[in-house]
Amino acid sequence: MRLLRIVRHPLVLLAVVTSAAVGITHGSAAEVGWGLVGLVVGLLSGLLSLQIGMLVGAVALGARVHKVVVGVGTRVADWTTPRRAVVLRAVPLFLSVSVGPGRAPARPRMWGAALCSALLGLAWCGLVITALATWGGGFTLGLAIAGVATVANALVPRKSPGSTSTGWLLVNLPRLTGVRAQQLDAAPLVSATVDAAQDGDLAGAAKLAGNLADTYPTLRTATAARVLVLQAQGRFAEALLLAMALAGDTDQTPAEAAVSFAALAGLAYATVEAGHLEPELGLGTAAQALENAETLGYPTHKLNGSRALRELLAGNTEQAISLARLAADSGDDRLGRADDLATLARAYMAAGDNRAARQALDEAERIVPWWPRVAITRTRLDLA
Repeated sequence: MRLLRIVRHPLVLLAVVTSAAVGITHGSAAEVGWGLVGLVVGLLSGLLSLQIGMLVGAVALGARVHKVVVGVGTRVADWTTPRRAVVLRAVPLFLSVSVGPGRAPARPRMWGAALCSALLGLAWCGLVITALATWGGGFTLGLAIAGVATVANALVPRKSPGSTSTGWLLVNLPRLTGVRAQQLDAAPLVSATVDAAQDGDLAGAAKLAGNLADTYPTLRTATAARVLVLQAQGRFAEALLLAMALAGDTDQTPAEAAVSFAALAGLAYATVEAGHLEPELGLGTAAQALENAETLGYPTHKLNGSRALRELLAGNTEQAISLARLAADSGDDRLGRADDLATLARAYMAAGDNRAARQALDEAERIVPWWPRVAITRTRLDLA
């Protein structure tokens, strides 16, 4: 079954199609090799055109740019602020841009950013097709096949727990109604609340969260922002109650449910750790939430932070250290990274390595020193 999944993977199928096309048109093994090189270049450049278009459109039109990641692999450097994460990784092959609603009116700004992404992607397709018509050759054919396929795939309307395609934004944003439209309308106030929490302005964040509760008492995005504020205040049990209400929403989509359950799992573990919830109840809730998130397609690597805390609570310090380090290295969210580093520090403490714990905690404090789990860990480490 695993072999079948590999064979049916889109990249494998694309490589087979490219090899066949180059072999038929050029009849040379060397040209087939160049065709596969062109395939890789076309795939990467097609993705790059879409991401650059999204970034340029978001900046020009005032949509919110949450994250810009250059490359894959080990984190080399980052320029992270409460409002945006810019990360450079070891192998600069990819550009990843995360865009969301910002200033009002949010919907046309996001739609315009998606349109810029689509237009630049289509322009790239035109360029590689022109190159193919002009020069021919296996490399150019592979480049054109991959470039066109990549952009076409991005223009297919598709939404998952981990991503939303350009095509989904173009097709669905203009016709959203009801709750989905209301979420975008509420985005400026939600963003202001999250920004205040990210800044450590907990009094301001609490005031804005109160406004959200009064204005949008049942809106999912507003409730999620309120959960963040409560968590930032160290009020884990209250945050957990709201998170459980989100996860139990019968009107949410599977993608929304996956995100809800992933958040619930981490929060349940943190609530048990803080002593605000009985372990028997909290650990069971967290385990079920983790399972639900995975079943609904939430990216597995993004659950490593919750798994690390689970192992720490179970006394499995080696597994906790490994998972917490993976989570901290791969995560780009500011508060999430600080939280994972706090888990890493606590795992090292449990293993009797206070020197490594201090190194991990120093890294967390450079990011968000006031985050409750970071601050509490510092207190415990200073007493050790």
